[in-house]
Amino acid sequence: MAASAETTSGSAVFQLRADPELLQQVKDFAAKRQISANRYLVDAIKARLAQEKEREWREGFEAMGRDPDTNAEYMLPAAREVVFGS
Repeated sequence: MAASAETTSGSAVFQLRADPELLQQVKDFAAKRQISANRYLVDAIKARLAQEKEREWREGFEAMGRDPDTNAEYMLPAAREVVFGS
């Protein structure tokens, strides 16, 4: 990933290298949804990160099911987020 820089709007800016066909697909899907390619990519990244959090959380509970002595401290922030929505 290229170096990031803060802008006055509080958003980080970075360059993304992708093949032209992938970029065209992003533009096409964004246009269908009447949003910018940037918004499409940000939404896609957020969705993927949410999937990753859920996977980690599920794996932690599965590990606890196999071994009740499993250290699940790393799961507490995700559990709080699910329970309290914050």
